Amino acid sequence: MNINTIKSTYGYLGFTPFALFSITPWITGGYIGETAIIFQIAYGAIILTFLGGISWGWRDDQPEQKKNLSIGILYSLIACLMLILIYLNMILFALLISVISFQSFYYFEKSTYDFKHKHEDYQKFRRMLSLLVAISFLISTAYWINPYSNPLN
Repeated sequence: MNINTIKSTYGYLGFTPFALFSITPWITGGYIGETAIIFQIAYGAIILTFLGGISWGWRDDQPEQKKNLSIGILYSLIACLMLILIYLNMILFALLISVISFQSFYYFEKSTYDFKHKHEDYQKFRRMLSLLVAISFLISTAYWINPYSNPLN
C-alpha cells in the first residue's frame, strides 16, 4: 500500500465523526441532536488545530514559509474561537466559522509550494475531504436554523 493510499484511508476515517455528528441531529433530534452538533464543532476545532500545526512541517526553504507559519497559527486560534463560541452558546456562528475555516484552509494549503509538488492523488484527496467536511457543517447548520428542529425554540 503506497503512502497516498494510507493518507486517504486515514483521512476518510477521520471524516467519519463529521458525517455521524452531522446526520445524528436529523435522526434523533432534541438534546442528542444538539449535543452531536456541539461535538462536531469541538472535533472540528481539534482537526483545524492539527491542520494549522502541519504548516510547521512544511519545508522551511519554500517561498513565504514565514507567512505560512503565521497563517497556520491563525487557524489554530480560529479553532480556539470555535470552542469559545460553543461555551457562549453561539452555535450558529461556530458552525459558519467552521465551514469557512475548513474551506479556506484548503485554499491556503493549495497555494503553497509544497502542495503544488504533492502527488496528484493527494491533491484530489485534500480537495474532496475539505469539501466533505464543509458539507457536513452545512448539514448541521441547516438543522440548526430549520424552524422545525431549531434547538433554540
